[in-house]
Amino acid sequence: MANKEELSKWINQADHDLEMAKKVVKDGGYDTCAFLCQQAVEKYLKALYIHINKTNPPKTHYLDELAKGLSCPDNILDIARELSSDYMISRYPDAATVAPYEEYTESDALSKISKAEKAIAWIKSELQS
Repeated sequence: MANKEELSKWINQADHDLEMAKKVVKDGGYDTCAFLCQQAVEKYLKALYIHINKTNPPKTHYLDELAKGLSCPDNILDIARELSSDYMISRYPDAATVAPYEEYTESDALSKISKAEKAIAWIKSELQS
């Protein structure tokens, strides 16, 4: 059974992941940024799962599955769907047509941050209820 302390761990790590995502952009770590944005949203979705279900979240990296299971609105599902693919593409050379660091641009990274922030804002509002 998950408790408030467990919930806080997920949220704190998610906040750290998003903070690090923003920091690596200035050094050209666009692929790392994409991965960290995916991770931040994943952890927030898992925190919401804990909040709603009072139990540990499923062990998955598929944000779209988590979001669907939580009945997230369509705009959050769209973000989850997009960021979900970054779990693989941002890290593994065989998951895309080029090496991950070549796959992402600064514009991509900034877009990922913006989308992660939108999803997280919605999740935070749900956590307040």
